[in-house]
Amino acid sequence: MKRVCEQLAALMGMDVPRTTKEDKNTNTVELDSVNVALLNKHLVLTSSSSSAAAGQIISTVERLLASINDMMEARLRSDDQLRDQRDKDQQMMSEWMIAAAVIDRICFIVFSLCFLVCSAVFCYLATFA
Repeated sequence: MKRVCEQLAALMGMDVPRTTKEDKNTNTVELDSVNVALLNKHLVLTSSSSSAAAGQIISTVERLLASINDMMEARLRSDDQLRDQRDKDQQMMSEWMIAAAVIDRICFIVFSLCFLVCSAVFCYLATFA
């Protein structure tokens, strides 16, 4: 449908807005590898030099970090899905705008032709009657 509307618009001399896909801005939130390495090093040093209480703290921290990482990944997936849906909606809206412009132009041409033909017939009948 989009191709037909674009061809009709080009045939009638209409400007068709071209939709270019913008480079998707990939806003990825990732932990810096240096910070992760330092944290792991700190955890290893702490676990080797501390007692069982420190081991519990380390496991709690590791679970919290894993949970934060899972939440960040879920958020990124949902953001990607929302961005994809928004792009699809924008593309569909653009296609319908082109179709509406083509239909509007066709209706204008048909109305103008009918008006001119009816005016010419009325003038012809008025002069010979």
